[in-house]
Amino acid sequence: MAELKISPEMLQGAVPGMSLTSEPQQFPWEVPTQITTVEEAVEYYSERLMEDQDVEDSLLVALDNGVSIEKLAEMLTVSATMNGVHNLDVSFLINPYVREVMKLIAEGAGQDYVDSYSELDSKKKVPYRLIKEMVQETLDEEGELIENQEPVAKGLMARPTIGEAVEETEPTKEDITLPEEEV
Repeated sequence: MAELKISPEMLQGAVPGMSLTSEPQQFPWEVPTQITTVEEAVEYYSERLMEDQDVEDSLLVALDNGVSIEKLAEMLTVSATMNGVHNLDVSFLINPYVREVMKLIAEGAGQDYVDSYSELDSKKKVPYRLIKEMVQETLDEEGELIENQEPVAKGLMARPTIGEAVEETEPTKEDITLPEEEV
């Protein structure tokens, strides 16, 4: 039987109840948040997104690589929640504002962007009604639609189907020659 090997790195994570045995308020989630209202969060994200050139450049690079604004805003607000900037309730309330600021920055820079991946998926789908109209227009222009025909086997090794073999082997009246009677 194979021996189970455990690396020491696997045992370095937090153990359940560890925060109860250490000094309180060592982690960001154990400390009261810096921002408690939506108005303060609006100021925080406005300064962070609009005034910092490095953040704007990183945002435009991410949008150019196809990351959606929805996911970028979610990552930014959840990251701030994990770092103790604001709580999760403020994160949910400020998320639409952050998305709009990101759209404003992208449009100001002339950058194309994906608002959300679900919107992108719906743009790729062609509605059935449009497909039907296109088929109908093609039929009207070209006349009748050629029905699906079975491909005809060609070549030296092509084997005819049973129906074809019967048709080819049945002689017609013209092909039948009668022996002449001798008188």
